[in-house]
Amino acid sequence: MKNKANEIIKQIVNSDLLIECPRCGENFKAQKAWLFYLDDFTNDAKEKYNELKNQIKERELEIKEAKKNIKKKSEKATETINIGFISERLASVLQDFKFDHNDCRSLGEPIDYIIFEGLNKKGYVTKMFFVDIKTGKARLNKNQKNIKEIIQKKKVEFDVYGLKK
Repeated sequence: MKNKANEIIKQIVNSDLLIECPRCGENFKAQKAWLFYLDDFTNDAKEKYNELKNQIKERELEIKEAKKNIKKKSEKATETINIGFISERLASVLQDFKFDHNDCRSLGEPIDYIIFEGLNKKGYVTKMFFVDIKTGKARLNKNQKNIKEIIQKKKVEFDVYGLKK
């Protein structure tokens, strides 16, 4: 069977037969097609086959390395988020925090603190601050930016809600 296949391939290669490329649709002579039967490659085809096999191995190694890096980045991101969350909770008691920690009221979300400046030492509020704690390269999210904008536009009101007995 192998001899018969090789004989057919030889006839095709020695003919003026044109082959259409399935990718680009261009025609080329069968002599340039590197035809072979099963794994009985021509030297050129074997060389190309080994080249492609090596490229696949290299790509597999790249993918494996990329997966490791993704896992490392994910772990690092989780760690950073957790450190940020802890830092937000502890910020008001740190020495370099510019507000009296007794004036701070933690909200957590969407803004970390509302600070009632003066409440602890003076017994009355002189100013209010909406404060969000950020670590590293963290930035305000969409909702926090919206809240900042509302405060800057002075669209803040005070209301009393009375419950009926």
